[in-house]
Amino acid sequence: MKFLKTKKNYTHQENDQILEEWNNLSIKNGQGEIETDGVAYKGGINSFRNDNGIMIHERMEGNEEGIWNNSDKRILFVAKELNDPKNPYDSRVVMSFDPDNGIIPTHKFLKAMLFITSGLLNSTEKHAAEFNRYESMEKLMADWDKAAVAKINVKKQPGGSTSSFAEISKAMEDYKEFLVKQVQLLNANIIVCCDGRGVILNAIKDWVYPNAKKVNDFVWYDKEADTLLINSYHLSARKSYKNLYDRVISSYVDALAKLK
Repeated sequence: MKFLKTKKNYTHQENDQILEEWNNLSIKNGQGEIETDGVAYKGGINSFRNDNGIMIHERMEGNEEGIWNNSDKRILFVAKELNDPKNPYDSRVVMSFDPDNGIIPTHKFLKAMLFITSGLLNSTEKHAAEFNRYESMEKLMADWDKAAVAKINVKKQPGGSTSSFAEISKAMEDYKEFLVKQVQLLNANIIVCCDGRGVILNAIKDWVYPNAKKVNDFVWYDKEADTLLINSYHLSARKSYKNLYDRVISSYVDALAKLK
């Protein structure tokens, strides 16, 4: 199965405009500033010390817009909220790698995204890329940097990953207009919904892909949009990297084979 290239180009500028309106409403509602997210940056690394003297390493803008708009396999990870309880940072900058200077992704969610992205890139309807816990970070980052990847949260106000599903659902409802606009702008072919409960998947399916049909226990497919929705565990869940990987990749390959 070969996915379609996007018919509408994604730009950071248009994504930022959606987020600016989202942010203004959040402030008006007394909920504070929101994070910035979207297609992951693929440029160089900007290193600096923050106000607390901690060294920060952030990716800068690169060729990610071109990669996204010219890819027939656009991968979108959708999670609940930032893991920082107070800081609404830009999550597009976080995947930095420079081993010579000790810069390596260490957070479980980030490493799980690397494994899964590599698996999605290298799997077909006839072959599931085997999980390798000891795959080199060089190989994982090489796959990440050539892949079209975005990551967004449905609740953009920082919550420290502690909000209940009721709170997550309310946030999605309150800011539905902007969530729908952002998902439509991204126009991904593979959407990995990372909550394990189906709350995120069901909202996106109902609001953006109402024609999606169930393919297997964890995958839905919208033929007109040419988009797969995958119900994943939360990527920071108390599961092994292999469990997190297999849930997505095995379901993905099974869906491709059935849709061939």
